[in-house]
Amino acid sequence: MKRYFINYELKISTVTLLFIMTIFLLITSLSLKVHHDNLKNDYIKSLGAIALRVAQKNPEMEKEIIPLITREVSSEEAIKGKAFLNQYGLTQDLEDELFPYVSRTIKNNNYITILIFICMSILLLLLNYFQYGFFYNRIRRLTYAAKKVVEGDYEIDINESKEGDFSKLATSFNSMRGIIRNNLSDLRKEKKFLVEILSDISHQLKTPLSSVILYNDIMVGKELTMKQRSTFLLSNQNQLEKMNWLIKNILKLAKLDAKAIEIVKENQSLNETLQDSADALESKAIESRVKIVFKENEEINFQHDRLWLEEAFINIIKNSIEHTPQGGTINLELAENPLYTRITIEDTGEGIIDEDLPNIFKRFYKAKTSKKTESVGIGLALAKSIIEAHDGIIEVRSTVGIGTKFIITFLHHIIR
Repeated sequence: MKRYFINYELKISTVTLLFIMTIFLLITSLSLKVHHDNLKNDYIKSLGAIALRVAQKNPEMEKEIIPLITREVSSEEAIKGKAFLNQYGLTQDLEDELFPYVSRTIKNNNYITILIFICMSILLLLLNYFQYGFFYNRIRRLTYAAKKVVEGDYEIDINESKEGDFSKLATSFNSMRGIIRNNLSDLRKEKKFLVEILSDISHQLKTPLSSVILYNDIMVGKELTMKQRSTFLLSNQNQLEKMNWLIKNILKLAKLDAKAIEIVKENQSLNETLQDSADALESKAIESRVKIVFKENEEINFQHDRLWLEEAFINIIKNSIEHTPQGGTINLELAENPLYTRITIEDTGEGIIDEDLPNIFKRFYKAKTSKKTESVGIGLALAKSIIEAHDGIIEVRSTVGIGTKFIITFLHHIIR
C-alpha cells in the first residue's frame, strides 16, 4: 500500500476523504446530542406531569414518586409496570402517533438523517467529480500528445512536477517520444545513406566499366595483333582490379558508417600495428623511392582492433607516399601521456592548399591540385571512419611545398 501513497493525488484524495468523514462524525455526534437532550426534555415533561397528578391526588405519594423517577427500576417493577399499562392497551405495537413525544423525536431524527445523507452525498459526489475530472484531464493530455506523435509532431512535451505514477508515466512517454523520433531520424538517414552509397558506386564504377566494355568490344570486333590484345587485356585487368578494390572499400566504408561492423578491441601493441602498416607498404615506398622512418620512443599498448586500425594507417601512409616526390621521407611517431595516445604521420610531400584541407576526408573528394588521376578519394574517408569507430580524432595540417602532417589522437578515459 505504501508504494501507492507516493502519488500526490492519492494523498490529497485521502486527506479530503478523512476531512469529510470527520465532518460527518462531528455532525452525527451533534445530532445525537440534540436527540438525547430532546429525549431528556420529553422524559421530564411526561414524567413531571404524571408525578404532579399523583401528588395532587395523593400528597403522601410525593416523596415516593421522585426516587422512582430518578433511579433505574428493577426487572420485577418493569414487568409489573408493563403489565399494568397493557390493561389499558398501551403496548409497543401501538402506532407512533399515539406517543406524541416519541413520534416527534422519530420525525426529527428522520429529517436530520435525510439531511446528513444529502449533504454527505453532495460532498462525496463533488469529490468524486473533481478527482476523476482531474485524472481524466491528465489522461486526455497524454492521449492528445500520443495522437500528435502519431501525426509526426515530436515537439509536444508532457510535464509533471508532482511525484508519483503520473510523473513516471510522463517521463516514460517523453522517453518513448524521443526514441521514436530518433528511430525515424535514423531511418531517414539510413535511407539517404543508402541512396548516396548506390549513387557513389554507380558513379565510381561507370568510368572503369565503360573502359572494360570498350576494350572488350575492340577485341571482339577487330583483328588485333597479339601484342595489342595483351595491351587491352592488361588494361582490362587493371580496370577490374580497380573496380574490385573500389567496391570492397565502398562496402567497408558503408558498413562502418552504418555501424554494421563490430570493432573488437584488445589491449595490444600499437607499435606493432603501426610497424605492420609500414611493412605492408614497403614495396610501394621502394618503388616510389620514398623512405618510411618509424621513430619508436617507447612501447605503447592500446585497446584497439589491429586489423581495422592497420587498414586506417595503411590508407594514410599510402596517401602520403602517393603525394611525396622521390627522395622524400615519411616520419611515423608514437607518443603517450596520461591524457591521450597520439600517432603522427608526417611527409615531406607537395602539401595541400587551405581550400582543400576541410574536405580531404569526404568520400570521393579529390584535391583540385591533385595530379593522381587514378585516385578516387576513398582511402582517407575510410581511415577517418575507422579511427572514429575507435573513439579517436584525426586532424591534418599542411603547408604547400613543405609537407602534410596527420595527427591521430585517442583520449584516455580517466576514472575518478
